[in-house]
Amino acid sequence: MSKKYLFFLLGLMMFSFVHAQNDSMGWQPAFDKAKKAIKELAGQDANAYAQVGRKLEALAIKNPGYAEPWYFLGAAIDKFNTSSGEDIPTSSLVLAEKASQSFSNCLALSNGQYTGDLLLFDPHSKILSVWGAQAYRFLNEQKNDSAIWCLQQSQKFGAINNTVKSYFKQVLDECSNGAYLFTNGDLYFYYLAYLQLVENYRSDVHCISLNFLNTKWYPQFLTKDNILTLGIDSEALAKIKDKKWKPKEISLLNKSGIAGDTAVSWMLKPTNGEYLLRADIILQKFIEHNAFQKDVFFAADVPENMRLYLNKDNYLQLRGLTLKLVPKAGSTSLTFLENRLAELNELSTDDTSFICSRDNIQVLNNYRFAYVEAANLAMKENQPVSAKNIMLFEGQKYPEKLLPFFAEATKKWFLDFMQKVLDLPGNK
Repeated sequence: MSKKYLFFLLGLMMFSFVHAQNDSMGWQPAFDKAKKAIKELAGQDANAYAQVGRKLEALAIKNPGYAEPWYFLGAAIDKFNTSSGEDIPTSSLVLAEKASQSFSNCLALSNGQYTGDLLLFDPHSKILSVWGAQAYRFLNEQKNDSAIWCLQQSQKFGAINNTVKSYFKQVLDECSNGAYLFTNGDLYFYYLAYLQLVENYRSDVHCISLNFLNTKWYPQFLTKDNILTLGIDSEALAKIKDKKWKPKEISLLNKSGIAGDTAVSWMLKPTNGEYLLRADIILQKFIEHNAFQKDVFFAADVPENMRLYLNKDNYLQLRGLTLKLVPKAGSTSLTFLENRLAELNELSTDDTSFICSRDNIQVLNNYRFAYVEAANLAMKENQPVSAKNIMLFEGQKYPEKLLPFFAEATKKWFLDFMQKVLDLPGNK
């Protein structure tokens, strides 16, 4: 047991040590009940996590050698502290440290690879999001040095993986100077912040999390720092909220054309049931205001509804690990894409530490999906041999023994697609 782990254990609520004897028969039902309770709190107010957090703390102390209670304790503290992102500006550094240490305890008891039950993310990713949230809290307060320190803590506690970091560097490398990059998920949000703030890597790119655009504070932070321009004032921005929406064709001016203004249009459907979310409306306002004057990219794994149904069949151009918004429909070049795929990093057999986190594996599988997209394009262009060669190259570069699939369903889908390519006329 590490000194770091023991130090944290001794610092917890002292009254709990009165009950330190391990009542194994009563402990497991109590833990199962607490775990069930925290899972049922999804979407509720942050204060709802306080009571279950206290129970999990006592349970973790009663059975300190068991990883799962530490994981769920860290999750409860983090939810109480940040409310899934909405309360980041008012969150507590002390609670962030406590959540981070709980996740670190979990990993220490799992030899670095946690296999217990999850609340969405692996402990490595949880540590990253805990410290990344604090970094954005300080950025919002214009305390850049403190933000950098927080991101360095995420690296110190094992949340930054070099293989995954290299992947995100390549995402940034696909963006032109001064471009906007829209992403989805905590790993993108915080890894990109680490690269830009700690390593000063491609800090010219404006990285924007579509998830956090749904919060009240984040869009205000972006516009205040001139990271995002919408053509509206802060009062109007604050009033934007989810609204009912029916499918509608929308037009987007292209003000970058030498021959004068032109326009593109596509069908915008509701993105969440019958609604457009706050983030959707803000994104729509941005691309309308930008009007192709600066390049706009999306991470390739951003879901289509979060891209306002922009896709490769209308105005998004495949670039490898990203999609670029362009004024000409269906403009992806297969030759360009094949050349880009050849440039993507191989995975080293000398460092496979990324497999300790399922979240890392899921992100790195985007290498594999980039090849699938290229093969799909080759099939559409009636180039079956090219499609086959693309998939064979993928298998050589990212074999399953080196890059596992993150889910059996994904593996089956991929193998079915591979067989479809091999069965094309001209490939038999």
